[in-house]
Amino acid sequence: MRRIYKVNDVEEMFLVEITHEYAQSIVEKTKNLLGKNINIMNSMGIIVGSKDKSRIDTFHQGAAEVIRTGKAIEITPEQAKNLEGVKPGVNLPIYLNDRIVGVVGITGDPDEVRPFGQLLKISVEAMLSQFLLSEQLRMEQNSKDLYIHDIINGNFQEINMFTAKGEVLGYNMSLPRIALVIKIEGDSGQGQEGIKFDWERTAQENREKILECIKNVFNDPQHMISHYGSSHYIVLFVPKDLNIDMIRREITEIVERLHDKVRKYCINYCVVVGSFYPGLVGLRKSYKEAIKVLQVLEKKLTGQMPQVVFVQDFSLEVMVAATPDHIIDIYKNQVLSKDGAAAFLNDDKLINTLEVYFSSNLNISKTAEVLNVTRNTVSARLDKIKRLTGLSPDDFNDAVKLKVLLTAIDVK
Repeated sequence: MRRIYKVNDVEEMFLVEITHEYAQSIVEKTKNLLGKNINIMNSMGIIVGSKDKSRIDTFHQGAAEVIRTGKAIEITPEQAKNLEGVKPGVNLPIYLNDRIVGVVGITGDPDEVRPFGQLLKISVEAMLSQFLLSEQLRMEQNSKDLYIHDIINGNFQEINMFTAKGEVLGYNMSLPRIALVIKIEGDSGQGQEGIKFDWERTAQENREKILECIKNVFNDPQHMISHYGSSHYIVLFVPKDLNIDMIRREITEIVERLHDKVRKYCINYCVVVGSFYPGLVGLRKSYKEAIKVLQVLEKKLTGQMPQVVFVQDFSLEVMVAATPDHIIDIYKNQVLSKDGAAAFLNDDKLINTLEVYFSSNLNISKTAEVLNVTRNTVSARLDKIKRLTGLSPDDFNDAVKLKVLLTAIDVK
């Protein structure tokens, strides 16, 4: 179906031309029901769909007359002999939005096929209307995708004009928004309800299913939603109260509902919630923060990522990630200046113990429980770290230095 799409304020106008592919699909769906030869002609009177495929791309003079007059025409066997490319039958105009976009015909004696004519006409018009609606929705989503991508890429030099474009698309651009980035990973396998779900093999189909689930839970018209980069990432700009506790509560509740929607599929997902910054530049900054935290998580975690993460909980990681590499290198050399300190970086057991120790709030008993070792083992490893680096993990200042060092190792 060919379309001409214009935007004039908030109006959208479509000129529809029936293509061979779409016309033939209608013929295939209806020919067995009627048991008659069916022809569909475009607005030029050319047959673009037919049970008799030899007639496709030929001119139908009767259809041209229907298009000219806007009236149905019945052609008897006698009349057909004097018309170009015409066989006996009934031909009726196809209307869409009060415009003739083509003609549908049934071949046969008019007295025999007449009862089927109006039914076929209604069916074809209904199919075209449904297709047009799908096209309108698809084009609207494409426009929204482009708009969101422009925000992400900073393509909004003319702020007032860009904001007005957002308003045309239905967004209140004066609302405060934060960025959410959802990363989705799928596995070949079987979901909780027995649904087989091969992500890589059917990426496009899967993306649409998951995107529909996300739209169902983020169902405010002011939620700006788009896939970005690949089928694995979905970006949202959502209006939220600026109170961080309220944001956490609301987003956590929404993510729980999302889990209920997608649990039948074999997928893992992580929702990263950015901070609020004012304006379009702020939206882009919120998005970039969320992406940076995702990158940190991807590098840091070997197992399944958490379902929801807030950028504020990774402020140190974000700060270190934004620090130039040469500054990080200087810091590492200063912290590990003691002879033999470099050996600490090559000992995964020591690094893992220190990470768990910090995440356990410097509690040796809890660290031992998480690592499934004895308290003495943990103490011995912490003492070894002190010998190698000259920094004591239980001293506040030294712990800060070691924590920043571990963070730099994770994000760089």
